[in-house]
Amino acid sequence: MARLSQAEYDRLRGVKEKGGSSVGVTQSILAGLGSGIFKIFEGGATLGATLLDLGVDKNRAEAVEEFFDDINPFDEMASATAAGKITELIVNLGIPGGAAFKIGSGLTKATLAAKEAGTYLGRAEKVKRFAKGAGAGGVAEGVFVGDVEDAGSFGDLLGGPTEIDRESQTPEAELLNRLKFGLEGAVFTGALGGAGVGIKKLRSPKGTGRVIDDPLDKWIDKYISKPLRTRGAETPEGSANRMALEGAKASDAAKAERSSTTIFNITEKLEKNFKQTLGDKALPKDYKKLSEELNEILMSNPNGKGLVPIFRQVDEIDQDILTGRPYQAGAKNGQFKNLKPGDPLPESFTMIDPDTGLEVVKQTKTGDQIFDLKLQDMDIPRLDKFKKKLKDTYKASDEQIDQIILNMNGMKLQTEKLFTSMGKRLTPDALAEFQRTLPAKINDIMDRGYAVFQKNAGIRRIKGLPIADNYAPTDIIIKETVREVQKLGALKGLTITDDMGKRIVDDIWKSAEISPGLKINLESAAVRSSFPDFVLKSVADEISDPKKFLNIDGTIAKTSTDLSELTGVALPIVQKLLGKNKTIMSTLVEGTNNLSTFVRKNEYWDNMLKDSDRMKLAWDEWDVAGRVGEAPRPPMFVNDMGQARKYLNANQTGDVKMIGESISENSDGMKVVAGAQEVVGDIDYSARLKPLTVNEAITRANEEILNPLQGKWALSEVVDAITGTKQSVKGVPELLYQNAILYPKATAQMAKTILAPFTHARNFLSAAAFAGANGIMPFGNTKDVKAAWNALQVAGPGTRQSNEFYQELLELGVVNSNVQLEEVKRLLKDVDFGATLNNVKGLQGFLKKLSGAKKFAQDAYTAEDDFWKIFTYLGEKGRMETAYKNAGLSLGQEFVDPKGITRRFNDQYLKEAAADLVKNNVPNYAYVSDFIKSLRKLPVGNFVAFPAEIMRTGTNIVQTALDEIFYTIKVNGEDVKPLASRGYQRLMGMGITTTALPLGTVAMMQTIYDVNKEELDAMRRYVADWSKNSVLVPFRDENDNLEYIDFSHLNAYDTLTRPIQTVLNAVQNGRGDKDGIMDDFLLGLIESTKEIGSPFFTEAIWTKALQDVAPVLGRGGKTSEGRQIWNEKDSTGDKMFKAVSHLVEAQAPLNWKQLGRLGLSMVPVDSEGKFDERGNEYELGNELLGIAGLRRVKVDPQKSFKYKINQFQKGIRDSRGLFTAATLKGGPVTPEEIVDAYINANRATFEVNRELYKDMEAAKILGMSADNLEENMDNRGAGTAFDSVNEGEFRPFSPSKNVQDLFDDLAVNLGITNPYDGAEEAIDRIQNVLEMTPLDGEFPDIINPLKNLGAPALPQLNTTGLPPLPDPMSNTGTQFGNISPVSGLTISEEMFLDPLEKRYTASKRKQTQPTKLG
Repeated sequence: MARLSQAEYDRLRGVKEKGGSSVGVTQSILAGLGSGIFKIFEGGATLGATLLDLGVDKNRAEAVEEFFDDINPFDEMASATAAGKITELIVNLGIPGGAAFKIGSGLTKATLAAKEAGTYLGRAEKVKRFAKGAGAGGVAEGVFVGDVEDAGSFGDLLGGPTEIDRESQTPEAELLNRLKFGLEGAVFTGALGGAGVGIKKLRSPKGTGRVIDDPLDKWIDKYISKPLRTRGAETPEGSANRMALEGAKASDAAKAERSSTTIFNITEKLEKNFKQTLGDKALPKDYKKLSEELNEILMSNPNGKGLVPIFRQVDEIDQDILTGRPYQAGAKNGQFKNLKPGDPLPESFTMIDPDTGLEVVKQTKTGDQIFDLKLQDMDIPRLDKFKKKLKDTYKASDEQIDQIILNMNGMKLQTEKLFTSMGKRLTPDALAEFQRTLPAKINDIMDRGYAVFQKNAGIRRIKGLPIADNYAPTDIIIKETVREVQKLGALKGLTITDDMGKRIVDDIWKSAEISPGLKINLESAAVRSSFPDFVLKSVADEISDPKKFLNIDGTIAKTSTDLSELTGVALPIVQKLLGKNKTIMSTLVEGTNNLSTFVRKNEYWDNMLKDSDRMKLAWDEWDVAGRVGEAPRPPMFVNDMGQARKYLNANQTGDVKMIGESISENSDGMKVVAGAQEVVGDIDYSARLKPLTVNEAITRANEEILNPLQGKWALSEVVDAITGTKQSVKGVPELLYQNAILYPKATAQMAKTILAPFTHARNFLSAAAFAGANGIMPFGNTKDVKAAWNALQVAGPGTRQSNEFYQELLELGVVNSNVQLEEVKRLLKDVDFGATLNNVKGLQGFLKKLSGAKKFAQDAYTAEDDFWKIFTYLGEKGRMETAYKNAGLSLGQEFVDPKGITRRFNDQYLKEAAADLVKNNVPNYAYVSDFIKSLRKLPVGNFVAFPAEIMRTGTNIVQTALDEIFYTIKVNGEDVKPLASRGYQRLMGMGITTTALPLGTVAMMQTIYDVNKEELDAMRRYVADWSKNSVLVPFRDENDNLEYIDFSHLNAYDTLTRPIQTVLNAVQNGRGDKDGIMDDFLLGLIESTKEIGSPFFTEAIWTKALQDVAPVLGRGGKTSEGRQIWNEKDSTGDKMFKAVSHLVEAQAPLNWKQLGRLGLSMVPVDSEGKFDERGNEYELGNELLGIAGLRRVKVDPQKSFKYKINQFQKGIRDSRGLFTAATLKGGPVTPEEIVDAYINANRATFEVNRELYKDMEAAKILGMSADNLEENMDNRGAGTAFDSVNEGEFRPFSPSKNVQDLFDDLAVNLGITNPYDGAEEAIDRIQNVLEMTPLDGEFPDIINPLKNLGAPALPQLNTTGLPPLPDPMSNTGTQFGNISPVSGLTISEEMFLDPLEKRYTASKRKQTQPTKLG
């Protein structure tokens, strides 16, 4: 067979020569906008002309179309790309359809009128108006669509009444097509509008705050909205307060950890230097006790050991309206910014009121006295002695000593602030009790460093799950403690066996618990456990008779009491058993975290009630004013059921719950809380609180307040969200699932991110997009770059310089919220990471070193994310301040912010507003919904929280920009839009980051490397599956071969853009089918949902590897891509080795594959060692770029085509299997079923052949010759298919002689007539039709000719009477009768042929008509 040259082949196919002009995507999209407008007028004009053509032999409509084709300058450019064509169609339909929907429904006017009246539109009215709007939109789309056949319909894909008729070229057919399009348009408009309303509800940041009456809305809210909302069932205010609580606790913890780390690093360095100085000499006894000695000094006072609190009352400082914080000397932008920090404040001062412009006199103090707590200084003589020791013995510098003392004093100051926060809320009586009991408890509160509690993440004891399951002392420690207990018993005349001693020791550490937080009513906050009586001071000192230490049954008597009750000899023994840590690091971290958790939670309750009271005031004002306009959100908490009905719409039991009831006394005279819901768990009955507001003081005049929310009513879901759920006990199946699936899943994710150095580089670079998408140029402001770098909390040059600033950012919730890192950490926490391994002998030392490396990697990963959040925060704050000032606002002036709240324009507002923007517009783990968080516990999905956050923040950016553009306020009497330019800037940033930058980069590289569109499309068929819908940036190597960079790997917003690219690819791939773009658009939407869901439901790294090697319920040694892990002929040992190696590969950290390529790229060019096992060679520069995710990948169709052939052969086998599996099951089968199976098998066969045809066409474009393709197919046993596929001809599957014989044998065995004989004629006819179907078309819509003929009676099967297939080439009209001039068919053909056969017969007959000569 003669072969076309490549040039001839390209010319015939219309492929442009390299260097030819091509329309870029951006240019095509812009042209689509203009062309879409032309199409609106063309559609209306064409419809009018079509109506005029009815009943007359004229074609005015065609003339109109030709006219618009001539005057539309954008049509050709718009049609050049799928993106342009979709844009054209959206404009063509969206403008008239949207306008018609708005006018037809009248929803906007009706909704505004209802709001003005203080009412709401009912569901029935909304549905009615919605239906009207959808109908009007459908009519408009049918009227104004430019070209119905070009647009197509969903019916073209799905079949049915809306399939476009492209055969009949009559005015009637044109009008019917428009009617079909309009009907679909009405349904689609309604569905799209409904989806928009649904999405709006899901994204609603506020909700109603009231009981939902409508059953459908209630169901949606419960099962869809709440699980997917960031705040879940919480109110927006409650969620904001909870995040503020977490921020405050994180800030406290970071301060403690930083001080601890600083002291540790200094002392460790001093110890190492000291050891090097001594050489092999023995170290002094105090070498390893520096940290313990520092702890003793920290916990000292001028008179000896222990912290001593000082209680006092101080003047309250008023708030500075310029900063939003109390007056402070030297505060930036504050009233006293010219004073030096620490200078005394004046009693009063004069200033210009920013609201009135008048001079006023202000007092710096409020006139009230507030509680304040200070701690006595440390033991100065002992501190001086220790400083001298550091200097003389350890050669410490003055700077090192100053840093140690500075951090110790800083933590004492933080402790004072926390105790002060607690004390100032107490009533006078409760404060007196607090002052009485705190001196005795303060050291136990702060000195809490016990391993038994640290290992259990603060868990005391869980019912049914002994603490032994989480942490166990080593066998050595337990045996040593048993011996000591035996000695102590012997001193009291008791003989304690090894078994008895083991039971005593186990009981001590297993029953150990520690009081959380700080409670006034407890005289001690020390560790409690069950101790034998003979080691207790109060008992052992008074009893001499050994029998007194025994129970009646002869067992050792025990008492549950505080650790402080132990004798001086027993105390250190038990402390060692429980893992007492005496270092200063333990005191700083554990003590501060304990106190912070308790105090910050109390502040949280206060803030919740304050916000609720503010909301109640706003709601009452709206109510009194006649309920005009939109209702404000109701209060979160109310005082009784009457208020619950009024404010919360609570009408039935279960709508609301009470948070604890009033305090009462039980029969023993003890005070109890008898409520169904307790907010704080163990109530501290001595911590009676002062009312927060005047309203609270009146409401609770005769009530003891133990919690601000005590006795309040709230929506049931709000109460449940506040109280949380109790931890359940893990059963054996769950523990097995955790250890076999979740544990390796967590470590695999950690290995590929936190412990992968190259991933750190990509993490940092890709996160720059977060700033760019918000309209802030990455690295654009060097001052902000420096400030962000200095604040980072990771070891490095110039970092940890702005620690107070970082603490502030923690409190604002800006930093320390890396989505991927937090997901791994939570997953590790879910499986109690390391708890089991820590108890394996010999591993503790190794794991300690590994933990240090992991800690640094985690800090680095956090810092990479923090940098861009801080940079974005500074950019937002600076731009906002400039925008408001340019609009005329002055510092301290009141204004209405974008949320509709009256605020003062000052530094505090700017900080909070900038922080909110970062939290809403930059991925933040704190905002991941409970549903998404729960997915991490499934065996599927990798880092599911990140794509979810990209979706949330991506849409938020656009919404924020629109809000900023339309935000209008009055400043000095004039209406201004202070943030409009910022909104446009943000929209532009989002557009550039997600669209212009990637597409512009592609277009630029296409121009530079002379890559045309056909080459780019062909390349996409020869990239890895995960890159098929990516943004591919093309290059060429020195030999003119194509390469690409997968830009999506570096694009943080790929989750948003990939589905769009998927739709464009689907439309582009279907452009040649001549049935419009709507069906391809629908297919693209379906495929795009797979792309959206892929991060959530594809196999996780570990479970994917596990599936690959699992012989049962797995792939049995084959990857999901089809690669063999082992050969079936391998020995069992080799198979096991390869399986384990494959699993280890999934857990391997450090980017080991990339490191391997990097190593090979450094091997000399002339060395044989430069190739990998597959013969690939690597370039150093390219591998170095790969560190940043910019590695170029070669497009190698020669190598990849072999896999394409394998897929083709497998597809053919599977397709044939569809026929035999459905028809040769062993039982009776009808001819109709055989024909159905034949059609189904050939549908699959056609798709397999078409895919290979497209692959071959793409390979030719990429440089492979037809001869090369044929040779590859011959070598792999697929040569017989080459000729037909190469020519684009379909060779349908036909049952072989062997298969036909099987039918015959089966019929004989069953004693029936061979059903294949009854199907053979229909199969032959269908085969003739299929052979005429080209591979660049669509599989025909074949109707089984045996359908509805009725099932033949068994055992006789009569299949005679089917008409023969008419000759489609015959146009004589003599075979079955005269040919109709309308349909082109005879009467018999009209009767017996199915629609597909009719279409083909008429088409072929028309093509063979002789040409008339004029």
